[in-house]
Amino acid sequence: MMEPTRSIFQCAGQWGLPFGLYLSCAAVASIFADYFMPLNLLFIILVIALPAVTCYFQRRKFLEDNGFSEYAALWMLGIMLYILGMIIASVVALLVLNYLRPDFLYVQAQAAIQAYSQLPDMKDGEMVKTLQHMVDNKLMPSNIDMVFSMFWFVTFFGSLISAITALFARRSIKKHQ
Repeated sequence: MMEPTRSIFQCAGQWGLPFGLYLSCAAVASIFADYFMPLNLLFIILVIALPAVTCYFQRRKFLEDNGFSEYAALWMLGIMLYILGMIIASVVALLVLNYLRPDFLYVQAQAAIQAYSQLPDMKDGEMVKTLQHMVDNKLMPSNIDMVFSMFWFVTFFGSLISAITALFARRSIKKHQ
């Protein structure tokens, strides 16, 4: 008699926490990358490795199901992982932004203004003027706005990544004779 396998939702629920911690590390690294440059490299590595991490969880489910997972199920697993992971990462990012870096967006905007002002072609451009206007009039998005944007951006691209990695996760299982 075959052992019943867990549903993709059970797997996503169980694996959502470690995936959320992974995404949280990426978010915190990006928030503090301007203070400590190696965090910028860590952020890039974590982002580049996202497809491999996604495929790892999808492959794990495929093997758990003895190779009988459908493509759509593995894709849905990836989507659920990104949704649950981003809920965790969003809470962490919001706490960091509210309590440790409340001026993060303004600091980034000032850095962009300074950098673009150094370029002769951009010095008097609309982007510099617009950014300066936003900073001067306190029109920058709030931390919660930025976190929601991050949530939807990563979740959307996570669904695209999951669609691709699900193909690789379904590669055949080699039977040992």
